[in-house]
Amino acid sequence: MNSAAADPDTEVLREALEAEQPPAALALTVERFVRSLDLLRPEVFARFAALGLDRATAEETLADVPRKVAAYGTGPEVGIDVGWLLGLARADVVSVGRLQVERVAGPDGRAVHVPESGALLPAAVDASLERAVALFGGEPFTCTSWLLDPLLPAALGPGSGIVRFASRFVVDPPADRPGTPGGSDGEDGDRAVAKFVFRRPLREVLDPRITQPRTRLEHCVVGHLRAGGHWSEPRGVHRRTEPHPVRSPAPS
Repeated sequence: MNSAAADPDTEVLREALEAEQPPAALALTVERFVRSLDLLRPEVFARFAALGLDRATAEETLADVPRKVAAYGTGPEVGIDVGWLLGLARADVVSVGRLQVERVAGPDGRAVHVPESGALLPAAVDASLERAVALFGGEPFTCTSWLLDPLLPAALGPGSGIVRFASRFVVDPPADRPGTPGGSDGEDGDRAVAKFVFRRPLREVLDPRITQPRTRLEHCVVGHLRAGGHWSEPRGVHRRTEPHPVRSPAPS
């Protein structure tokens, strides 16, 4: 008997893979998702192929599943969201080298994501953006991330890979810094920075008995938080000196 066909968790994942849109919530834990994904790997590769994406791109994209689980675990506070893992398996988010992009562009452009895979070298970022255009077309790129927070350049300096990456984007100006009078609540940005920089919940990052910063970035993040400041997750649109040639996108 085919173990994938007989397994109820695998059927839940199969239905989510085949749906026109991903479900709002997937009734699987991360551990059960990973197990089911292993059983359905041939079907996942077939989905990528049907979308015009080769085997190497599929394997590169799926490699983010164990990477995310190893980085964040499965705990309730900073554990990886199973919805993100489903997006990878569905090829809704696709790896293109150093970056990841969303296969289907939104009304404002194609979203870019930055996985945990080393330095943000300019040449690698250039290659990723060019590859994304070749695969999916020339819509403008957008990024919504703490990496674009305007406080980082002064702390990290112009040679920082983060700063050079952020400088590629025209960032929407916030009306106020989060947490200031008339501004927005900065807790979402604070939690994001705590998770992505320290792999810890915010309450642990705020506690000097638990979290001791080491790098320049860590000192910047924790110093600002412990002084009562907040971090934001701005949205930016990629700067282009010349329009990218529009290619025939992969099927949606």
